Amino acid sequence: MSIEQLKHQAKQALLDGKYKKALEYIEKLYQAAPGDLRNHVKLAELREKTGDTAGAIKDYITIANAYAEQGFVVQAIAINKIILRLDSTKTEVKERLKKLSNERGDDWAISTISPMDHMGAMDVSGKDRAKLSFERVPLLSSLSGDELESFMDSLELREVNAGDHIFKRGEDGKFLYLIGMGSVGLGAPLASGKKRVYTRLTEGDFFGEHAFMARTTHHDDAVAETDASVLMIDRVTFDRWVEKHPAIQATVEDFYRKRVLARVLAITPVFEGVPPEARLALADKFHLQPYKSGDVVVKEGEAGETFYLIRSGHVRISTHGMGGQGEQVELGKMEEGAFFGEVSLLTDKPRTATVTAGDDLELMELTRHDFKEIVANYPSVLKVVEAYQKQRVQNTIKTLMKTKPR
Repeated sequence: MSIEQLKHQAKQALLDGKYKKALEYIEKLYQAAPGDLRNHVKLAELREKTGDTAGAIKDYITIANAYAEQGFVVQAIAINKIILRLDSTKTEVKERLKKLSNERGDDWAISTISPMDHMGAMDVSGKDRAKLSFERVPLLSSLSGDELESFMDSLELREVNAGDHIFKRGEDGKFLYLIGMGSVGLGAPLASGKKRVYTRLTEGDFFGEHAFMARTTHHDDAVAETDASVLMIDRVTFDRWVEKHPAIQATVEDFYRKRVLARVLAITPVFEGVPPEARLALADKFHLQPYKSGDVVVKEGEAGETFYLIRSGHVRISTHGMGGQGEQVELGKMEEGAFFGEVSLLTDKPRTATVTAGDDLELMELTRHDFKEIVANYPSVLKVVEAYQKQRVQNTIKTLMKTKPR
C-alpha cells in the first residue's frame, strides 16, 4: 500500500471512529518515515485514544525532546503539557528545555517554521540547527533557564478538534493564545454578512492579541483548521511577565498592528479580486497616518491626490451640495474597512465632500501614483472603486434632494 493510500485509509478510519484500525495505518506510516514528527504525534494520540497511556507518554517524550533539540520550543512546550496531563510526575521534558535554554542562551528558539519543512534540507545537527538565524518565537526569545520554566508552568493547554471555535466574535478577550500544534484560521465578517478567513496561523504563532491588549471583546472568529494544541496565557500571567520583560508587550503590539492591516485588506471590497498572498505586498504601498477626533482629513473643493482606507476608528462625511453652496449636509459615516477619496483620483476633480475624524482615527493613505500602479496590476480593483464611486454619487444626490428647501 502506498503512502497516500495509507494516509487515506487512516483518515477514513479516524472519521469512522475506528481508532485501533487508524493506529495500524499510522504505525505503518511512521515506520515508512520515522523522522516525520507529525506522524509520530498522531501515533501518540491514537495510543492514548486506544488506552495505551504508557506507550503514548513514551512517544510524546521522544517527540518533545526532538522538538526541543531542533529549537521548536512552542511545540515542545505543548507536547510537555500533554505529557503532564497524562502523568504529572513526568517532568524530564521541562528539565530538558530549561537545560537547553541555559546552554544556548537567549534567542535560541526557532518559530513558525515547521520542523518537517526543513529537516530534510538541512544537513546539520539539532543543536546547530537551533542556533541558526531563523525567525524566533517572539514571546519566548528573551526567556531562558528558570524564567522559561516558570513561564511554561503558567501556560494552560487547550486541545481542540478541527472545525472547533477557539473563540467567537463578541466573547471577552481573556487570553492570549499561542499555537503549539496544528493550524488556526482567523475570520472577519464582511459587509455582505459572510465571513472571510484573512489569516492562517500555524505552530509558533500567537493570536487573540487585539481583544486581549484592548481588554475588550473579540471582533473575529478563531477556528481550528486542524486538530490543534493551543497554549493560553491569562492576563495576570502576561502582566507579570511584561513587568520583567517589556519587550514582550512591544512584540505583541507590533504583531497586532500587522494583523489589523491584514484584516482590513481582507474585509475591504476593493481588494476582493486580489489574491490573499498579494494583499500584504500591496500594504507596503500604504502609509499609516493617525488623526485626532475632529481633525479634517479632506476638505470639499480642495485638490485630491490621496486614496484613504480606514484601519481603525470612523469618519463623518459632509457636503455643501451642488457647487459647494448652501448649508453643510451630513451624508453619513464610514468605519473600519471603508475607503474614500476615490472620486478625485478617478475624475481629477476637486474633493466632493469634507471628511472629518469622528474619533481617534488611523488611516492607510495611498498616493495617486501607487493607486494607478495597483489598478494597472489588478483591474478588478478599479472596477470595484468605480462602482462604489457611481453609487456614492447617486446616494449623495438623493440625500441632497431630501434636504432641499421647499
